[in-house]
Formats: sequence, C-alpha cells, structure tokens
Amino acid sequence: MTTRRIFVSRSLGVAVLGGTMPSFFARAAFAQALPSAGATIDPRNVLVVVQMGGGNDGLNTVVPYGDDDYHRVRPTIALEAAKVLRIDDRIGLNPVMTGLSELYKQGHVAIVQGVGYPNPNRSHFEATQIWETASIDRPSSTGWLGRYLDRSVAGPPAPQNLFNAVALGDTLPSALMAQHVDVPAIGALNQFGLNAGKDPATKTTAGALYDGALPGQSPYLSLIQETSREALHGGDLLKAKIAGYQRAASYPSDPFSQQLALAAQIAGSDIGTKVIFVSIGSFDTHAGQRAQQDRLLGYLSSGLLAFYKDLEAHGCADRVTLMTFSEFGRRVAQNASNGTDHGTAMPLFIAGGKVKGGVYGTHPSLVDLDNGDLRFSTDFRAVYATVLEKWLGRDPAGVIAGSFENLPFV
Repeated sequence: MTTRRIFVSRSLGVAVLGGTMPSFFARAAFAQALPSAGATIDPRNVLVVVQMGGGNDGLNTVVPYGDDDYHRVRPTIALEAAKVLRIDDRIGLNPVMTGLSELYKQGHVAIVQGVGYPNPNRSHFEATQIWETASIDRPSSTGWLGRYLDRSVAGPPAPQNLFNAVALGDTLPSALMAQHVDVPAIGALNQFGLNAGKDPATKTTAGALYDGALPGQSPYLSLIQETSREALHGGDLLKAKIAGYQRAASYPSDPFSQQLALAAQIAGSDIGTKVIFVSIGSFDTHAGQRAQQDRLLGYLSSGLLAFYKDLEAHGCADRVTLMTFSEFGRRVAQNASNGTDHGTAMPLFIAGGKVKGGVYGTHPSLVDLDNGDLRFSTDFRAVYATVLEKWLGRDPAGVIAGSFENLPFV
C-alpha cells in the first residue's frame, strides 16, 4: 500500500511527500519525464491555482440575470438584474466583482461555463479529492499537479529546487501530493521554517545536527537530516530569493489578497516555481448566502485585480496564469434558509496576460436539470489538460487519465 510521509513544522513548515519509499531515495528512480508539448511555450510560465473551498454557487457568481427561471426559483437570493455587471444580454458578474469585471473587459479573463464531471459527488471531502487528484473513479495517492511535478522537475541532472511548487497555507493540498517532489506549505513568510521554539540555542543545536550528516550513517537518518535542513533553512532561502521584488500594487488587507501578494512575489521573482496553490473560503452557503458569498467574491475579485496589476507593473503578467476551482456548485433553487445546498456544475475563471478572454461554453439550462441540479457541459479534466499542454508545455497524457480536447482560452 502506498504511504505518505509528512514532516511539518508546527507553525507552517515544510510538507514532504513520498511514495512507497521516501522521496529522498525515490528520486533515483523518478518517473519518465513528460515530453514537452510545445517549444514556443515560455519555460518560466507559472500556474497559480485558487481553490474556492466549500462549494461555490455559480449562479450567483456568473448570474443568468436575463433568465426568468433564475428569479423564479430564487425569490430571495437572486441578484437584481439592474445591479449585475453585464457581460451580455443574458449573463453578468455578481455586483461585488468589479475588479474581475475590469480584467474581463481588458480581455484578461476567460469564463468557462458549466464545468463538472459525470456522476458528480456531493461530499465536500470526496468531491475535493476528485478535483484535486483528477481521478473520478477510484482514489489516487497523488494529485494532478503532483504528477505533473513528478514527471517534469523530479530528479537529476539538476538538483531539485525546493520551490518548484508552493502551497500558500498551513497544509498541503492533495493536488500537490507527489511521489518524488517535496513541496513546502507556507502560511506566512515570516514564520516559514523549522519550529524550534523560543530558545535560540535550540535552533543552533538543530542546525549543527541537521547540517552535520556523516558518511556511513543510516540512510533514514540522512533522510531526516535533509528534510530538517529544508525546514531549517527554507524560510531564509525563500526570503533571500524574493527580496528584490517590491509590490507595485495596493492589495486589500484580507488574508486571501495577502496570499496573492506573496504569490506575486514568488512568481515575479523567477526562482523556478512552476505552481502556486492558494485557497479562499468557505463558500458552503446553506443559510444566509448573500452576505457570506458576496463578501468572499469581493475578496476574490479585488485580490485578483491587485495581483494582475502588480505582475503587469513588473513586466511578468504574460507568464503567469491563474485558474479557479471549487469542489462543486450549488443547487438551482434556494432552500428555506435563504441559502443553497450542495449541487454540481459551476463556472471557472482563468486569468492572465496571455489568456484569451471571453466566455467559453454556454450557461447551463435552469429547466433541463438532473434532479434539481445543473447538467455539466465541460469536463474539468479538459481544463486541466489544456493548462498542462498549452501553458506548462507538457503532454497531459501522463497526468490526466483519458483524452480531452483543448479549450482555446490559452
């Protein structure tokens, strides 16, 4: 049975993952690299993935304000047509999403409609695992981004970069679970590193221990030493690598926007990072949906606008693409608590300087339903496959099971 090992410094440390043998040894047997899918793709491209945790209601995000059925089944929580940020004569964005609307008008945002998969799962945990592992039929011990990393950056000839991928948060998401690549989870840059307590002597002793590997010692001791060295020195190393990047935009003070500010520092510093994972939530709006979802969508929208402006000012918006996802959408009709329950399909946003903006796919029908839920029209794995091939420049065949046509948003 495949196992995982995780070493985490208690306050935002380094998460190190392995397969049936520790990744320190497994690197010698790393998987065959994914073939490049396009020589014209910039090898410095960065993918930023935003998880909208909790199951975001797509109908109050990309709003079918021109559809009478929308207002009929949501008499209390429907958004007023006069306030919607209109995209066309049928759909528009939630009124709090002025920042995203600005980017959309500039051609930097693609909206992919009706995203889902066959036989959808409505459990938060299981649905999240499906989206993060891209495995809809059986559990997987690795995430879709972890498999990409295993096949593109693991092993010789070059030593592994500790920051090939970064999760901005206290825990490592399943999407970044890999067999041969170690991925740090960083909640706050000034706290990232080994938690050695308040006694400075403890850190000094740890440094002498972890930096002092001797030939002939147990390989497992070497593994512990390597993992601990990364936790001990990783924070200082990352700070040094991104120190030259100064914010060129004013970010809101909410935690999500501050995570994006750090993501811009990492992506804009050109330190070899390929993937950055950020999260915002919870969008689990069973009761009183309007206040909770509007607040979070406002954070998402204003944070993305600041993020793009920051990167644009540094001349690197063209090599950073951001995509959102949530584990499921919500049901079409509102419930008795002025909220919505777990549903199925939803829209995704793709943003970046090289994104071909616009609406992709048609808005799902509000009358042709699957037992009260929207029918999906775009498989989420097609979005993943497109990002892998057209943005990260790798054949998705070794990462995503099945064959999916590319979408033209990039």
